[in-house]
Amino acid sequence: MFQTPRWVTQNCSVAIYLYEPGDGGLDRVAVLLANHLLGRGIGVELWMARTCGPLASLIDPRLTVRRVPAPRCKRRLSMLAQFPALAAMVRRHRPDILYSAGNQSNMLCAMAALGTDTQAISRISNPIVRPGQRGLSAWARRCRFRAISRTSAMTIVMGEADRLTLAEDGPLAGRQVTLLPRPTVTPVIEQARRDHLRAGPARPDGSPRRFLMVGRLAGQKDQATALAALARLDAFDWRLKIVGQGPLRASLEDRCERLGIAGRVEFLGFVSDQQRLAALMAEADLLLQPSRWEGLVATLIEALGCGTGVVATDSTPNIRPVLAASGQHPPVPVGDAAAFAAAIEWALAHPVPADQLADAVQDYGVERALDAHLRAFARLARPDGWRWSGTAQNGLMR
Repeated sequence: MFQTPRWVTQNCSVAIYLYEPGDGGLDRVAVLLANHLLGRGIGVELWMARTCGPLASLIDPRLTVRRVPAPRCKRRLSMLAQFPALAAMVRRHRPDILYSAGNQSNMLCAMAALGTDTQAISRISNPIVRPGQRGLSAWARRCRFRAISRTSAMTIVMGEADRLTLAEDGPLAGRQVTLLPRPTVTPVIEQARRDHLRAGPARPDGSPRRFLMVGRLAGQKDQATALAALARLDAFDWRLKIVGQGPLRASLEDRCERLGIAGRVEFLGFVSDQQRLAALMAEADLLLQPSRWEGLVATLIEALGCGTGVVATDSTPNIRPVLAASGQHPPVPVGDAAAFAAAIEWALAHPVPADQLADAVQDYGVERALDAHLRAFARLARPDGWRWSGTAQNGLMR
């Protein structure tokens, strides 16, 4: 007989450090993780320098949220300046685990936990070595990430390539470098796919192909390459919707004018409503992901969960197995508009059934992935701290 899994805690706690509930993927993961641990009966708190932001509404109102005092300046400098306050909070509240939401805060959290019984967990949210990096810059990034991992009790990575990069040369032997799926495919995404399949084809024959891009309008996301690729598709009638906000919006709008495609591109700005965003993904023919570098590319996995095909650049080796498993075109070289255009043409000619796409990313389902995080946390906890109660379901611990 299957029962709802639960954890029994004995004076155990987790503090999740997140600078602010912004609009990024690492912010969403941190909030989802905090909510999930609370629902599983774990003592959890959210520690933030800023408590307002686009994702603040997602925070469970039952969660304890603590402010980490920080000066109002640039984010990186603000994090450095708040080290004394964070270290003092660790010593005052004595959490068993201090979880860092992403790259910028990893060293901060690891150093704040030094000399205490608190165990720091770092999460690598961007590739250790970016595509095309060579020589001294690549060596420096490897050294930086390895230093963080050596000072953390556990380092969570999102792809096998990152795990091997940290462990292959030996200095992290015996340290916990743990590959965990990113919690990405939400019930809202699954429902959007079912609703779209139930409604049937909504695009009449001969109507424009529908493309979507989702991401901050910044150099990393490189929407300009995708726009140049689309301008090459003379044989197709298409429309593009771009979701996101950022400093390059005016530049991208000007680029559309210069390419002669402004009438076919719609800028929607930031979409906070997850149901609307999932619906946009589900109704698109393809999600276009032209990033220069990424950690895992959450929007790519979300689109596949919605039953929508994707075309992506080789922004991280972490997405290669996902694209292969879902029958998508292999990732194309970063910044290559011609190759990106050819991949779009191939993808339109080789559609994959929506349910098959969703099956390829089932490990990234929110509940399954977050329970994997919980099991990893339990391995670090004191022996008398957490124990499993009840019968396992969905492959969870007994």
